[in-house]
Amino acid sequence: MKKRLKGIRSRNISDYFVFLGPGLLLAIAAAGESGLSEAIEVGAHFNFELIWAIALILIFKFAFVNGIARYTVSTGETFFDALRKLPGPKNWAVFLIFAIYLMEMIAFGGMLLYGGIFLDYLIPGSNYCPSIFAILTLMIILVLLWKESYERIEKTVIIIVVLMVLGIVYSLLEFNVPVNLIIGGINPTIPVNSLIPIMALMGAVGSGMNLVLYSVWLNAKLEGKKGPEIFSRFMKSVNLDLVLSFILVAAFTIIFISLGSSGFATSYLEHGEQISVDGMICQVLFVVSNIPYGMAGFLLFGLIIMFGATLSGMDGRSRALSSLLVSAFNVRKDEKTLYHLILIVFSVIIVGALFLGENNPLMLIHHAAAVASVMFAVFGIIVIYLNLGLPDYARGNRLWLTIMGIGCITFIYIALMLENNILFSGFPLIERLFVVAFILYVFSKTGLFRRLISGMASFMDIFWTIAIFGAISIYGTMRGIEYYGVIINFRDLGPMIAGLIGGPWTGGLAGLMGGAYRYSVGGWTSLSCFVATVVAGVIAGLFCYYYRGEITYSRAALLGIIVESLHILVILPLLTPFITPDKYINVVQGALTPMIISNIAGLLIFVYIYKDRADKLHVYRLIPWKKEKPEAGEETR
Repeated sequence: MKKRLKGIRSRNISDYFVFLGPGLLLAIAAAGESGLSEAIEVGAHFNFELIWAIALILIFKFAFVNGIARYTVSTGETFFDALRKLPGPKNWAVFLIFAIYLMEMIAFGGMLLYGGIFLDYLIPGSNYCPSIFAILTLMIILVLLWKESYERIEKTVIIIVVLMVLGIVYSLLEFNVPVNLIIGGINPTIPVNSLIPIMALMGAVGSGMNLVLYSVWLNAKLEGKKGPEIFSRFMKSVNLDLVLSFILVAAFTIIFISLGSSGFATSYLEHGEQISVDGMICQVLFVVSNIPYGMAGFLLFGLIIMFGATLSGMDGRSRALSSLLVSAFNVRKDEKTLYHLILIVFSVIIVGALFLGENNPLMLIHHAAAVASVMFAVFGIIVIYLNLGLPDYARGNRLWLTIMGIGCITFIYIALMLENNILFSGFPLIERLFVVAFILYVFSKTGLFRRLISGMASFMDIFWTIAIFGAISIYGTMRGIEYYGVIINFRDLGPMIAGLIGGPWTGGLAGLMGGAYRYSVGGWTSLSCFVATVVAGVIAGLFCYYYRGEITYSRAALLGIIVESLHILVILPLLTPFITPDKYINVVQGALTPMIISNIAGLLIFVYIYKDRADKLHVYRLIPWKKEKPEAGEETR
C-alpha cells in the first residue's frame, strides 16, 4: 500500500514538470528577439517610463496563451483547427494568419540584419557587410530546417536557451539593475511620441504570433488525449511552464531596457529622436566594457538571439501554414513539400526586406511588430469566443475574462490612435463607396448584367462594361485622399469587378482606362499606379477562371488582399525609381490598410448584389465573357 501511494505521489509531482522545457524555448527565444530590437531603444528613449506597459502586456499575453492551452487540452485540437470552424466567411481567420505570418518575415529580415551587424563588429576587418552576413545566416538556417527534423531544431534551440540563461545569470551578477527606477516605472504615463514604441512592445514583448504555435506543440505532447481528467492532471504543469516563461521574458526585457537607459544616460535622447543602429551598439558596448568579456559577450549574445529567433520562427510558421494548406484548402501535396515551398517564400520576403532596410533594420522590426500587435486584439477576441464554447471545467473564470476583455479593448484603442490613417482615410473611402454600391445595384437590374453573368455577352456588352467600370475606376481616383504625394483610393475596384464578370481582357481594358486617368494626374507613383490598375483587372479575370466562376465572400476578400498587396508591396517599389526606404515605409503604413479595407468592402458589396440577383435569375456561377456549356444536371437546379 505504501509503495502504491509513493508511486502516485511521485507521478503527481512529475506531472508538474512534464511540460517544462520545450514550452520555455518559444518564450525565451521571443524574449531575446524583442529585447534587442525594441527594449534597448525604449530604454534609450524613455528610460524606465514604460515598465508599466510591459507588465500589462505580459499579463495579457499570459492570459492569451492560457486560453489557447485550455482549449487544446480540453478539446484535443490545436488553435489552427479552431480557426477553420469560426463563424463567418469560410476560412477568413486562416487567410488572416497567413497574411500575418508573411508580413512578419519582414521583421525577420530586420533581425538577420541586426545579427549581421553584431557579427560585423565581432570580426575584425570585415569591412561592414552585414547584409552578406545576414544572407549567409539565412542559408545556414535553411540548411538546418530543410530536413524538417524537429529533433535537430530542438537540440539547436536548447543550446541557444542554455546560453541565454547563462547570459541572464551573468548579467545579474555583473550589471547593476536600478530597482528603484524599475519600481517607479510601474506608474502609468504616456510620454510624447511613445505610441509607436508601445505598439511595438505590445507586438514583440512576450513574443508575437509565436504564441499561437504553443497549441501545436502542446497537442503533440498530449498525443490527442483530452477530457476533464487530462485537463485536471496537466493544466497545472502548463500554467507553471507559462509562469516561468514570462518571468524570463520580463527579466530579459528589463535587462535590455537597463542597457539602453545606461548607454544614453550621459546624453539622454529626446522622445522620438532617431537612433542609428551603430550608435546604439556603441553606447551599449561602452556600458558593458567594464565587465570582463562584456563587449564580445554582448555581441555574441545578440547574434545568437537573432539566429535562434529566426530559426524557430521560420520553422514554426512553416509547419503551421503547411498544415493549414492541406487541412483548410485541400492542397494535394504532402506537408513536407509544402513546408519547403513556404520556407522558400519566406526566404524571398526576408531577402527583399534585407535590401529594403539595409541602412535601418530597426525600422523593419519596429513597424512590423507594431502592425502585428493589432492582430492580438483580433485573436484575443477569437480566444474569448472559443472559451465560451468550452465545457464548464475548462472555461476561464471572470478574472481571466476581464483581463482578456480589457487587453483586447486596449490593443484596439491604441491601434486606432496610432493608425489614424484608418480613421481619416479608410472610413471616408468606404463612405464614398456608397455611390459605387448604388451604381452596382442599378447595373444589376439591367439586361447587360444578366447577359454578362450568364455568359451571353456580345462585344458591345463588353464595350459598355469596360466603359462603366473604367469610369468607376476614374471615380475611385477622383474621390481618393492625398497622403504625402500618394492618392489613397479604391481605383482598382472597378477593373476587379469588370474582370470578375467579363474576364481578364475586360478587366485589363477597364484598368487601362482608369490607369490612364491616374497617369494623367501625375505624381511620383503615377507609373506604378497605372500598371497596378491594369494588373488588377487581369488578375481578377484569371481569379474568376481559376475558381470556375464560383466567387464567395472569402474569395472576394482574398482577391482584394492579393491585388492591393501586389500593388503596394511589389509593383510600387519595382516601378518607382529612387524611392527611399523611409518614403516607401510611409506609403505602406499610410496607404496599404485603407486601400485593402475599402477595396474588400467594395468587392463584398458586389458579391452580395450578384448573389441576390443570381438567385432570382437561377445563375449559379459567373461565366466571364466566354459562353460555356452547363455541366450535367446544372439546367435542372
